[in-house]
Amino acid sequence: MTRANLADRTAEAVADYGVAAIVLTLPLEFTTKLLHQQLSRFVIVAVAAAFAYLVVRRLRTVAIPRSASVWLLLALIAVSLASWLLTRAPGSGSSVSDIVLYPVVGILIANLVVTREDHRRAWIAFVISALGVSALGLGLDLAHAQIWAPNPLVAHRLNITFADPNITARFLTLGACAAVLLFAARQAPAWLTVATAAACGIVLPLTYSRSGLALFVLMVALMVFIAFNHRRAAAIAVVGLLAFGLSTTINPDTRARAADASSTVIDLVTRNHHAASSSPAIQSGVAIEDNRVYLVAAGVKMFVDHPVFGVGFGGYQHALLTTYDRFLPSGYTDSVSHTAVVTTLAEQGVFGALLLFAFLLQLAREAWAARARRDDWAVWAALAAAMVVPIFLYSQFEGRFFSEPYLWLALGMFYGAQMVAVRAGVVLERKAVASRRGSVEVA
Repeated sequence: MTRANLADRTAEAVADYGVAAIVLTLPLEFTTKLLHQQLSRFVIVAVAAAFAYLVVRRLRTVAIPRSASVWLLLALIAVSLASWLLTRAPGSGSSVSDIVLYPVVGILIANLVVTREDHRRAWIAFVISALGVSALGLGLDLAHAQIWAPNPLVAHRLNITFADPNITARFLTLGACAAVLLFAARQAPAWLTVATAAACGIVLPLTYSRSGLALFVLMVALMVFIAFNHRRAAAIAVVGLLAFGLSTTINPDTRARAADASSTVIDLVTRNHHAASSSPAIQSGVAIEDNRVYLVAAGVKMFVDHPVFGVGFGGYQHALLTTYDRFLPSGYTDSVSHTAVVTTLAEQGVFGALLLFAFLLQLAREAWAARARRDDWAVWAALAAAMVVPIFLYSQFEGRFFSEPYLWLALGMFYGAQMVAVRAGVVLERKAVASRRGSVEVA
């Protein structure tokens, strides 16, 4: 075997299993403490290098999705960068790097998942990672231990391998949702998906995330509606929800936190305020008053003062700490926006917000059309698009929408499935045309 052949095979192997490797390492945010960067980023660089080598060797090609939602997303990215160039707010570098680099990762993933086996392997890796994180979290809780605590204010809550317990709750919800859809489509081992749904339901309440306690139930129920086989989806959803309910009610702290989550929902509907009822164990080190109240109020004021283009992409925190510091209460513990829509309105004005909603609506239309095809690729397109729903809803409580790596994983998987489906449709159409021409010539 020549060196070129060995390099080609190695690069192909990395490309074939690269998305699964990325998926398995994404939850390991604690590796930042050891490597100064998350392990997943090193994996992404290695996979990108392998793919670039294959492109140079003409063994693979780069394809760019061309659906309408992609153009809207590109327009939103362009507006974001233009807004940042005009303001360049201090501390906005991380937001800019996210909006520039994550789309590249999304395109990379879309070009790597070119077969149904690629999709199946990636999503099985996803539920394995969710099951693994859940099992580790349960062990840490029983041992009263933790891997790391980057934020001392929430050190008493379960963040497992993530930097924040609320982000952990988001991940566990995504894991349960993926398990429901994979089980319903018979695209993963039944024991794996059922175990994942149950484990995510058991461990999520231990994060004490109010948004997680509310959205887990809603999102798992939504997956039953989205799934092609509603009965199978309902069966596994019941398992996950029963596990979630038992875990929530048995533990007094999680039961009290669930009551807080219910009160929060009632407050949003009635616009009244109820005092927090959490146990002292949950409240320790955390202000009882919800900091999102002043963060949202400040963001709305920024939008009112700058309705067209906002205060500049990535500029919310700087604006809050300077021009709008009057919104900060004494002893405040947070100055980062946790509501993605408010952040977009504050930083990019109505123009950016309209592009955001236009993108989401068009993405939903394309996803529903893909589901309606019911071809070999419909399952994978619907599964990937379904993950965007909980990501967006969680970002209204815990922020991290465009900077959420799982958003770009989901978009990459969705557009990858769409591109292959389009190519397959074109091939079938050409064969049909050729067959008709042949029939005419024979006649």
